[in-house]
Amino acid sequence: MNKHNTVFFDLDDTIIKGDSIVKFMIFYLKRNPNKIFVYIGLIPYFILFMLKIVKNKTIKGCIAKIFENETIDNLSEIGLEFVNTVIEKNYYIEALEEIKKCKENGYRLILITASFEFYAIHIANKLGFDKCIATKLWTNNNIYTGQVYGRNCYGVEKKSRLHMEGYIHGQETNIAAYSDSISDLPLFEFAKERVCVNPKRSLSKYAMEHKSENYIIVDWRSMDENLRKHS
Repeated sequence: MNKHNTVFFDLDDTIIKGDSIVKFMIFYLKRNPNKIFVYIGLIPYFILFMLKIVKNKTIKGCIAKIFENETIDNLSEIGLEFVNTVIEKNYYIEALEEIKKCKENGYRLILITASFEFYAIHIANKLGFDKCIATKLWTNNNIYTGQVYGRNCYGVEKKSRLHMEGYIHGQETNIAAYSDSISDLPLFEFAKERVCVNPKRSLSKYAMEHKSENYIIVDWRSMDENLRKHS
């Protein structure tokens, strides 16, 4: 495999439908109903987040508190079960086909996501990615402390993480980047081809205005909708 030709993929609303963190929180609560009071304590922060009063990194830090005192092994096992049951039903079919094509072309595949690493790594492994770059959590003696390690892997932080991993933005061997959100403009800087997957309105508008910079819009929802109609 040619390890120098690289393709970057976002996760939520790009490879899978919806927000994986919300899905995991629901899954985790069913497994750990004793955490209900921690969840209740998060409600004011979610309201402030929806009102755009607190930022993404703040809400991510609050969510991390849910996993305080979990062992690395146990949370990894729960993450794997989550991927094999919940996420398994939420992949975009065309995303899987695109990933398969990239692998057949010998490209190095990088999953880069704001999702938590303890379950994102299992998605990356299952789909054959070469590397997973995601939001990490602090641990002490193999126990999660309930804090984010470093920064939330979102927006410009993705750019910082890629620099730390040795990738150079605009490098000719960075073939393409796939994402649904305008927050990933820093990620798109790393690739020759910028693929906007099911883009939200702001990214769709930006892509239309910057077609000359190799922005492409694709809709991977259509095949899934057609299958549901005929199922």
